[in-house]
Amino acid sequence: MSIVLHIERVVVDEAVLKGESPAKLHAELERELRRQLSLPGAIDALRGMGSVASLSPRGAPAGHRAHEGPGARIAAAVGQGLDIPPVTGGRHG
Repeated sequence: MSIVLHIERVVVDEAVLKGESPAKLHAELERELRRQLSLPGAIDALRGMGSVASLSPRGAPAGHRAHEGPGARIAAAVGQGLDIPPVTGGRHG
C-alpha cells in the first residue's frame, strides 16, 4: 500500500522557527512524517479517512520532546490531527 500526502501550505510563526532555515524545517518535517506514516497503526488510522482538506491548528501534542526541532513538532501535530497513534519511548528509524 502506498500513501500520498500532499501539503499545500504550512504557516509557521517565525518565533517557532528559532532561527532555523525553511529548508531545514522542510527536511525535518518530511523525515518525521515519513517515519510516523510507517509506524504500526498508521495505515489503520488513515484507512477510510479519504481526502482531508485541512487540519485544525493544534499545539504540540502531549508528551512531545522539547528538544525536537520545529519540523518534528509540526509532524507530531499533523500525526495527532490524522489520529495516528503516538510512539512513546524515543525516536525510531
